[in-house]
Amino acid sequence: MPASKNPITHHRAQVGDVSLHYLQAGQPQPGRAPLVLLHGFPQHSHMWRRIMPALAEHYLVIAPDLRGVGGSSILPTGYDKRTLAADVYGLMTQLGHAEINLVGYDLGAGVAYAFAAAHPEAVRQLVFMEFALAGFGVWEQGITPGPDWHNGVNWHAALFTLPDVAESFMGGQERKFLSWIFWHLSCNPDAISQKDFELYARQLSKPGAFRAGINLYAAVWTDGAHNRENVQQGKLSMPVLGVGGACSGGPYIAQFLATVADDVRPLVLEGAGHWLVEEQPAALTRELLDFFAESHAAAPKTGEYAHSATGTL
Repeated sequence: MPASKNPITHHRAQVGDVSLHYLQAGQPQPGRAPLVLLHGFPQHSHMWRRIMPALAEHYLVIAPDLRGVGGSSILPTGYDKRTLAADVYGLMTQLGHAEINLVGYDLGAGVAYAFAAAHPEAVRQLVFMEFALAGFGVWEQGITPGPDWHNGVNWHAALFTLPDVAESFMGGQERKFLSWIFWHLSCNPDAISQKDFELYARQLSKPGAFRAGINLYAAVWTDGAHNRENVQQGKLSMPVLGVGGACSGGPYIAQFLATVADDVRPLVLEGAGHWLVEEQPAALTRELLDFFAESHAAAPKTGEYAHSATGTL
């Protein structure tokens, strides 16, 4: 196969106490802020590889590994979303990007929100995918067992709020955990390839890596307090695209976002469960490009963006 004209390259930067690994593709474009992609758990920056080259035809694209995850250093503390957002902000400052377009997925969406709340002047537009912020009852309800707890898909989020217990029960069971979660949260069980599964399993099995992942969830109570503080200071004013998979969060992602943002555009990605990037990469890429085009073109009227998406580029 011919080499991509927008190859994905690996980089590393020291930001305070953490060494951050990040992927990069594309070149800076006049008038277009870089796209910064924040992964969820149990994945890392590798999850973006299917859409980075296409996005990089139009933007400089940067995908960091959050602290404790992937190729970034594993530290004992600092897993609340505000601290993780400060890591990312430090990286952007070091790279010279005063303004960005920000995409957050799963727990990475929580980091993206914390970033946008702390530095609204630095975020042109925000994409918030497959997540609900702690502190407003939705997350808390989701981790509370009950008769409508759909297949117990959030059991890990509940267990991980007790990090010592979670590590005691789950330590050494990384492959079994990944197998369960990738299958149960997908519209298409084959969306995560065996090659990718093995890569994620190796990463999560590194010393300290699983505990770092647990700590991302254990910070939920701190995150909730921070999120409520942020809203008390005011809602986000930049355009926000709330994306849910039709087999997962669906329209509820955008509905929740009205709690924390004034200008929310809903998008339901058809044929996708939780793993949006793997299940519908072409449709998601198209929608991201359409949305971010607003930052360098006339924006549509509020409400015109709401729709469901499927299909190919």
